[in-house]
Amino acid sequence: MGISQCFDCLHERQLKLVTTSLLCQILLDRNPMASCDVQSLLTSANCFSCLSEHQLNTIQAQLLCEILNAGGSGEGCILCGDADPAGVPDCSCALAYNRLTGSFWYWDGTLAQWVLLIGG
Repeated sequence: MGISQCFDCLHERQLKLVTTSLLCQILLDRNPMASCDVQSLLTSANCFSCLSEHQLNTIQAQLLCEILNAGGSGEGCILCGDADPAGVPDCSCALAYNRLTGSFWYWDGTLAQWVLLIGG
């Protein structure tokens, strides 16, 4: 955690800006043809616009874990759709969001089933 002390003096907004810039740099490093165009990112992020700050932070942490574990290959397991998840996901660690109901699910590999996390 010694490196993170460099960021201790930043305000929340500054920290979000730094994090966003770093995520964009990771994306471009993994896929030079990708875009960090603000409007495109906002359009893509619209799926998550109704979430609380805590829920967004949780998802961001999950995405960063996927980048770390999958090497940023784009083979993540964050699903977003208009229905509850069904079937076995392509990886052992997955999250799903139903845009219509606002519910979140996670895949429990031990139980081999989707488990409702938020919503209902």
